[in-house]
Amino acid sequence: MKPALLPLTLSALIAATAALAQEAPARGHSKTEFLKTYDADLNGAVDKAEYDSVRGRDFARTDANGDGVLTEDEYVAEYTTRLDAQLAEMRARQIKQAHVRFGVMDADKNARMVRAEYEATATRTFSRLDTNADGRVDDKDTAQSH
Repeated sequence: MKPALLPLTLSALIAATAALAQEAPARGHSKTEFLKTYDADLNGAVDKAEYDSVRGRDFARTDANGDGVLTEDEYVAEYTTRLDAQLAEMRARQIKQAHVRFGVMDADKNARMVRAEYEATATRTFSRLDTNADGRVDDKDTAQSH
């Protein structure tokens, strides 16, 4: 499923969200994401003081009106900003990859893809996944090719 984005030009969206992404790093619940988020001195560990410092900074940044209390709107707005930055980054990567895929599929490199070029990739993909060559991809095919 592809996420829907507000209709902004790609370059404006990337520029705006790149700055926000640096301000508000991606969050996650895994140990790896925890370290990425809270290891401010990049020593591979997070002590309580370091954790509290980052959390305090994040609270202050999220508290848009500076009253020392987060409203639901402030909390959701901060998350929305981070999510928009992540989606914009993912979209930019995927669009770049689409250009790469087109270049690979355009066998004669004429910047136009005819049906045969388009289908060649599909044929290779299906054949790679249909490891037992029975004309269908199912659980009888080996996982090595997936």
